[in-house]
Amino acid sequence: MGSPGLRNLAKGRPEAATERGEATRREILQAAAKAFAASGYAGASLNDIIRDAGVTKGGFYFHFPSKEALALAVLAYKQEQWATRVMAATMQHTGAMEQMNAMVETLIELHEKDRAADAIARICMELSQDPRMVPRVAPQFDVWIDLTASLFARAQEEGVIRSDLDPRAMGEAAVAAFVGLENISKVQGTELRPRVRRYVDLFIQAFSATPAG
Repeated sequence: MGSPGLRNLAKGRPEAATERGEATRREILQAAAKAFAASGYAGASLNDIIRDAGVTKGGFYFHFPSKEALALAVLAYKQEQWATRVMAATMQHTGAMEQMNAMVETLIELHEKDRAADAIARICMELSQDPRMVPRVAPQFDVWIDLTASLFARAQEEGVIRSDLDPRAMGEAAVAAFVGLENISKVQGTELRPRVRRYVDLFIQAFSATPAG
């Protein structure tokens, strides 16, 4: 039967192996996110990602069978990171518009400070060129549209946003505007924050339940 110490050691091995495996997976995802952000999906080199992650090829392929699988995993990984940060920020407020503002501020901060932020847009744009991949990357935007639409719906219930407007349409417009403003800022080499703040002010003026006189 063996001693209790040996039995406990045996029980601990799978957990330790799992922790090491998760740590390796995170290292790969972090290296891949930076590579995709810098070079895009097509331009990123798996060999460079493996080298930067400090893993063997065998270790890499144990977690990700292909570059495509890696890219999809990076999308999920970055989305989870960002969603966690955004939810933490919004939960510090109670009003829908205050939560919306907290979400916007957090997203701006993430774009400013996260070097791998561009990975999301570049992967989505490149993979969406393949009709087979569209259903896999489309949810990336649906998550943010759904969250934004739910906040607009709550703002309508609170009486601060016009009740005659479709929350889903407003959510789509807001997300599309953020993505568009982000792209303009990158192309022109200008700051994202003031552009987004001007848009938010305009959005509030246009859809407020009590327009400014």
